[in-house]
Amino acid sequence: RAAEVASWGPVLARDVGADAEAVAEAAGSRIGKALRLSDAGDSSAEPLPAAVYTAAAHVLLLVLRTMPVVARSFWESLPRQRDRNLVERLVSRHFSQSLIQAEATAAQVLLEAIAERLPDIEAGIVRRNRQFALQLTKEEVKTELTIQVPEAFPLRFPSADLPEKVPGIPIQNVRNWALQGRQIFSARKEPLGVSRVLLIWARSFALFFKGIEDCPICYNLLHLTTHTIPRKACPT
Repeated sequence: RAAEVASWGPVLARDVGADAEAVAEAAGSRIGKALRLSDAGDSSAEPLPAAVYTAAAHVLLLVLRTMPVVARSFWESLPRQRDRNLVERLVSRHFSQSLIQAEATAAQVLLEAIAERLPDIEAGIVRRNRQFALQLTKEEVKTELTIQVPEAFPLRFPSADLPEKVPGIPIQNVRNWALQGRQIFSARKEPLGVSRVLLIWARSFALFFKGIEDCPICYNLLHLTTHTIPRKACPT
């Protein structure tokens, strides 16, 4: 299956970045070293080719990017704390930065795609290491909504960091937006969680100034999956 694994390289390069191959090779080397150390006392254990470890790293990178909830569930279900710590260090050191960059790229693409839906709104995304800042301006109203990404992303959840007060916007609305972010981070099965939260915040900010109110039952202005304005009474 070496040819099949090799074919994933271009896919990951498009999505994660041009350094996807280098990331997989470095992580594969780390995996091989860890396994060799764990088998040090077993004389019957035969070392595997380096390509096997690189393939394993490719698989892990692909799962982390496309199925983060599956990867998180696997990590949390590992029976030994030692194994959980090993996987967390591996993701933190070799995968997290590339995955965060992929989120930043996706966020910028999505924001540009909805520019026509943000009339009279200046919106931009600034990345500061492990933090995403969505900067929004509507005439004299300016605010910055941020997401803090942990070192072991996506094994550990990002967190929404919204200001207590945004000029011109009720506190409850801002709190509802923060709740939206937590709902997506903790329950969404699809990738691009960070970029989707930033997208929803930008549209919610624009729709607020159009006079559209949050649902009093589910507290959402936009549907968390379809990103559309509700057309009928909230069923919840």
